[in-house]
Amino acid sequence: MQPSARFPWKSEYTVGNESIDEQHRTLLELAGLLHMAVAAGQGYKIIQNAFAALVKYTEEHFSDEEQFWIDAKSAGVEKHKRLHRQITEELLALRFEGPYGVVFCTPNELTNWVEHRLIAHFIEEDQGVYRSLTPSAKRKRASA
Repeated sequence: MQPSARFPWKSEYTVGNESIDEQHRTLLELAGLLHMAVAAGQGYKIIQNAFAALVKYTEEHFSDEEQFWIDAKSAGVEKHKRLHRQITEELLALRFEGPYGVVFCTPNELTNWVEHRLIAHFIEEDQGVYRSLTPSAKRKRASA
């Protein structure tokens, strides 16, 4: 994937695990594609496909990341799982059934979710959990 112009990767997002960081970059790419589709007023099918890809990859990433934390014997796994469920629910709420059919978020709503929930999660939660791991646990590789 090409770097997202809307949600570019920044070094301050780095968790420290190559696999997790790569998955985080992919999440930003998919969010950028959805943002472009919504902002350009693309048709329902294009927006729906972009949204579905973001949801699917978010769920896959969270599952992989949780398994990494479990394998690394992180003490905060259950809290992290709850946060992942909340973030996923908020993402799913960006698409809802309105009185006139399916309604998708505005570009601003998507940007808000990406910046204040997804990226904030990378920085505030993922980095903290990773820093708390033992050196040998940090060397484990998250699922690709």
